[in-house]
Amino acid sequence: MWRRAGWTFRRISTAARRRIDDEGDWFYASEWWGTDQSDGHTVLRSTSDKGNGVVSVVAFHSSRPSELYWPATEKWLRQRYAEAFPGEDEDEARFNVLGYQWRSLRFNEETRQSTVKVMAAYRASDPGSVFLMQQPHCLAVPYLKSMMSVGLATLASCNYCLKSAVHGKKKMHVLCIGHGGGSLPLLLASKIQGGSLLSLLFLPFPS
Repeated sequence: MWRRAGWTFRRISTAARRRIDDEGDWFYASEWWGTDQSDGHTVLRSTSDKGNGVVSVVAFHSSRPSELYWPATEKWLRQRYAEAFPGEDEDEARFNVLGYQWRSLRFNEETRQSTVKVMAAYRASDPGSVFLMQQPHCLAVPYLKSMMSVGLATLASCNYCLKSAVHGKKKMHVLCIGHGGGSLPLLLASKIQGGSLLSLLFLPFPS
């Protein structure tokens, strides 16, 4: 704000601040892509026998969701475990969330192939145990969003009833050529109740 000769000037911005809920938004790119200054650590590093050079997986801390939401996730894990293993000891069904990470697959330390988000948890009765669960709602690489948008828009333009497939009233067969980190098939499977997905991964034959 400035004052001059009895006048008051205010700088007004028309750009409303918005809360970015999509963790795949570029706002969070420094988390899921990493930077030269980031504190990512390598969880896997191996030389490929398929001609891809050095393959590595680098983990980065995820700032979301906040720890305030972890108890709700732990309750959901307990319920899901009880459904999958009825009659099991109640202590076996109690899990505590350790945190969330982005994991980026790289070739030759530089080329980023894909990235996924995982949740780590341990069984309360066995603090030394660690379980990883890939999160189904995150598409962190822009080209994946483009692929899904174009594909679903094409189906809609052909008078295919997407709503019926989403609610499980109609079958929807999806073939994914290439699996990568598995984010796209996992998202489609979690959102489309009538979806039947097949992910096909091509591997070169050894010479």
